[in-house]
Amino acid sequence: MDRLRTLTLFKAVAEMGSFINAADALDVSASVVSRAVAEFESLLEVRLFERSTRHVALTAEGRAVLEQVTLVLDAYDDLVNAGKNGTTDISGHVRFTAPASFVRAVSPAVSAFIAQHPKVMIDLQLRDIPGDLVQEGIDLAMRIAWDLPDTLIARRIGHARLGVFASPAYLARKGPPAHPADIASHDCLRYTGLGRAVPWAFEHRHTKEQVVPTATGMLMTNSGEALMSAAVHGSGLVLLPYFLVEPALRSGALQSVLDDWQAPDLGVYLTYTSRRNQPQRVRVLIDWLARHFEAAPFDPEEPSTA
Repeated sequence: MDRLRTLTLFKAVAEMGSFINAADALDVSASVVSRAVAEFESLLEVRLFERSTRHVALTAEGRAVLEQVTLVLDAYDDLVNAGKNGTTDISGHVRFTAPASFVRAVSPAVSAFIAQHPKVMIDLQLRDIPGDLVQEGIDLAMRIAWDLPDTLIARRIGHARLGVFASPAYLARKGPPAHPADIASHDCLRYTGLGRAVPWAFEHRHTKEQVVPTATGMLMTNSGEALMSAAVHGSGLVLLPYFLVEPALRSGALQSVLDDWQAPDLGVYLTYTSRRNQPQRVRVLIDWLARHFEAAPFDPEEPSTA
């Protein structure tokens, strides 16, 4: 039980960003929390938090540990709930949001979950802006980003590989870029769904040369589908996840360029308001989605370099 208590104290500090707030929430003294975290850091031989007079933030190692600690505590809660209920049958309502561009990936996973758990009703909202989980009563939100703020509680369940694409008509008119630096002379279709225009940055797969070209153009939008449509109609180069453009690639409506260059993968995350006292149906759905996308990843095939 002392070990579970240490994990609980560590997680509370990580979620609240404060030793004092964590102590108040768990009705213990701040010194107890501080000592438990210090002993945990000593046990793991890593620094879990960056501390200042006003704020406490997880280190990179701390974020990795938090994910593992969460799994342990969730498993413990599931064991307790199963014992109380005397059954593993789950039911109820889950409000789940995901980016609209993920519909082809998310729908099969949700359908399979409902088939396995027919008493769970899922309200799936497809939209590129995740919304406020607390104010809107959202149980679970799928997000795609290079990283997330430390204030968000999240579990990474996969990645999305990016590529540069254009229509055959556009490439015939402007010519394909031979090097990322050539992007500066092209019309670029840019995504702004992460709160800002996504920077175009590349690393050569073999030489590891890194290039951050200037990408400009007349269209910016927070919709991946709108960007893909504009690219198909010959409006310019577009930087998008492979899973989104896969049908257009198969049909020949789009072609990939700069295949020897890799843009940083985007992480695919599930975010939620709390890990403590979370309804079992939500925890089971999180685990289901994580297993589903581990078995059927967003990018199952490597891009062609022909």
